[in-house]
Amino acid sequence: MSKIIAVSVVATVLFVGSTAMADIGGILQYQDFGTTMLNGVSLMHGDQVADSTNWATIQNNQHSDGACGLFACEDQTGFFSQVGQADGYCSLIDLDQSVIGLGTQQQTIGAGTKLEAQSLSLIGEQLLSKTDGQGVVNGEQIMSLAQNQAADGPMSQSSVVFGTQTSTVSGAPGATGAAGGSMAVTTSQEQMVQ
Repeated sequence: MSKIIAVSVVATVLFVGSTAMADIGGILQYQDFGTTMLNGVSLMHGDQVADSTNWATIQNNQHSDGACGLFACEDQTGFFSQVGQADGYCSLIDLDQSVIGLGTQQQTIGAGTKLEAQSLSLIGEQLLSKTDGQGVVNGEQIMSLAQNQAADGPMSQSSVVFGTQTSTVSGAPGATGAAGGSMAVTTSQEQMVQ
């Protein structure tokens, strides 16, 4: 009998704890993003032209109302672009590009347990090369990321990943060439409603 009463008391304490969370608004949001961009062009032997471009745009949004009309919202956007370019003549051309994006979102919305989590990853790589004589090398990377979350009653999640890589190597006198590309995408979602 005393064990049943103890269990009843513990259940009451847990219930009071969740009610207290609802009384203080019960919304917790978390956003994070990280980006690393690298770009490079090298020419070593005379009569050269080189270009290099980097772009990055990231936007974070959070919105919340609290208390009895609970609502929460999160948003993340990303855009990355890297362009190379080279020309050459008595070449040895090189171009290295790399992009790493990340993401992460989390929500905890009280008044009856709700949880959302998201993760987003993007890795891009590019390698171009040309050795002695003449030239031309290009590169291009465009990457895009997006995340959305909403809450209250019916919850919602969304993830978008877009990526593209283009490589060009040209030749003539003593032409050797190389091109490359690599991409890895990871996305993950999680929801809990009680």
